[in-house]
Amino acid sequence: MAISRADIEAILAAFEASDWRSIQLKADGIEVALSKDGGLLPGLQLASVPPVRPPQPASAPAPVDDGSQAVSAPNLGSFYRSPKPGAAPFTEVGARVAAGDDLCLIEVMKLFTSVKSPCAGVVTAILASDGDLVEYGQPLFRIRADG
Repeated sequence: MAISRADIEAILAAFEASDWRSIQLKADGIEVALSKDGGLLPGLQLASVPPVRPPQPASAPAPVDDGSQAVSAPNLGSFYRSPKPGAAPFTEVGARVAAGDDLCLIEVMKLFTSVKSPCAGVVTAILASDGDLVEYGQPLFRIRADG
């Protein structure tokens, strides 16, 4: 399986959204080295590559008047509602969640990021389908906070 341009863009988006200072990946004869410090990683040569920025949502979603708040994707990747294939979803519409509860997983190149509830409340909407490719900042859930 070859690494596609979309895979590399997903890696860049995940790196940009992370607190990592540098990363070096090798796969399928392709080497990707990234640094937020502006310097070269040891043993690498400089190549001229235009900067890539994380994708931004095309337009902001319409405000919702039900008092709920959006929970957005922290990075680009594949959206998964359950911890593994065949397992029950982390949550459903109408379910109560506590602050810090897992809501879903976002996967980029076998790196899984858990998306957690920012507050206690009730899930009022799930805005992505299992397996969908989601973008950085895309709303994934709506939660009506307690109180």
